[in-house]
Amino acid sequence: MRSRGASPSGEAYQPRADPLPPQPDLAERLREAVAAFRRFLLECRDERGVVEILAAALGCRREVPTPAGAADLVCGDTVVEVEFEKRPYEGVCQAAFYKVLGGFPRAALVHVRLYRDEKFVNELKALVDYLGLKGKDIRCFVLFVEQGEIVEV
Repeated sequence: MRSRGASPSGEAYQPRADPLPPQPDLAERLREAVAAFRRFLLECRDERGVVEILAAALGCRREVPTPAGAADLVCGDTVVEVEFEKRPYEGVCQAAFYKVLGGFPRAALVHVRLYRDEKFVNELKALVDYLGLKGKDIRCFVLFVEQGEIVEV
């Protein structure tokens, strides 16, 4: 059994010096993932299960050791923090922390919610706007599993 902080390959994240080729948009990849794995996501009862499904669906590495701690997902040059049925403010600082101290050019926060909640979206949007996360290359998404909907705030 591997340790919790190890990636499947056992390697820590090392920032690349050479530019990466363009990647498909993360929002579109999340849409495809929820469409293909909606039934499995609905059966998830914890964050770990969601992270495993998203890692497989998106082709990302999971639980990747970084100088800032173990990141939920690393998708190319983007570190991704995943939160399952949490409050809007949860994960925001982790995403920023992994980006800054982990040496990633981009970060994303993906909140996975079973059902649509407009109040949640509005609260997260207010926080994202207040902190200016978009201008810092930190994208925030809410994935509503039941509706198969992805909202970028």
